[in-house]
Amino acid sequence: MVRRADLELMADAYLAGQDPTTPLASPLYADLAGLPPLLVQVGGAEILLDDAVRVAERAREAGVEVDLRVWPDMVHVWHAFADLLPEGQQAVEEMAAFLEKRIA
Repeated sequence: MVRRADLELMADAYLAGQDPTTPLASPLYADLAGLPPLLVQVGGAEILLDDAVRVAERAREAGVEVDLRVWPDMVHVWHAFADLLPEGQQAVEEMAAFLEKRIA
């Protein structure tokens, strides 16, 4: 769903000439201390896999509770196909359970 060339175009448009390492542009460069528990779901077949793993690691280093879930063979935003993919429905249910556990 996301190709490198498309990602670069979107990043250039988003950054509008600003430094890509500014914390407002990427959580990789932000102070993540004090964030609530995070559920990071990422597809094992998506271009942003390494970034998701890095954000999860940085959050853990900052003392944040992180549940990193890499879904094998899934693409970017496979949740959007929950009506078609069992894994999409399972991921949405996992999100709901994560929130219910922390809100209850």
